Amino acid sequence: MVYYQTPTAPTLPNPVGLDSEIQKLQLLLAERLGWLQVSYGKAYRHSEKRNGKTLTLPKVYAGESEYRDVLPNDNVAAQSFFLPRDPASVSEAQEPMMGTLPLVQTVDYIVWGNLTRIDETKAYRFEAELQRDVLRVLNGAGVLVQRVFTTPEEVFRGFSVELIPEHVLRHPYAGFRIQLELSTANVLC
Repeated sequence: MVYYQTPTAPTLPNPVGLDSEIQKLQLLLAERLGWLQVSYGKAYRHSEKRNGKTLTLPKVYAGESEYRDVLPNDNVAAQSFFLPRDPASVSEAQEPMMGTLPLVQTVDYIVWGNLTRIDETKAYRFEAELQRDVLRVLNGAGVLVQRVFTTPEEVFRGFSVELIPEHVLRHPYAGFRIQLELSTANVLC
């Protein structure tokens, strides 16, 4: 678990392709979801050795050539990040124009937070309400949602969950992973 006291989610100065599409959604979700304290952009899978074991962490751009681990953070009510999944494929739905290469890529959007810190007046698990809020924003932005995962094992699939303290994987913590399909024009000229 990470404990950044006041994490920020910087943006890229001139994103292109998939980075551009993700950054648009990152900013839109940050603007529309008052309960989302930190909305990170694109993450990548980072592997490192610790005590002879290979661990996999999600890392995001933190600014000034630095990257930050974004496993659950007790210092924020809720945070999110995007994780692209390979491969990107040529879009058959879009007619290619000279100088462009339309691609479609599956991207996971991961949200995790502390329900008590998000809204202490609710004495029940309300992650479905948070999920609905996110789906409304994505639907309004024209993003195709493919699947939604809600168990901690699925939300953090592909990462070293042993790095997350066990208490952070149960109530009052909760989250979800939404599998999206994003299209990019990828101007080549």
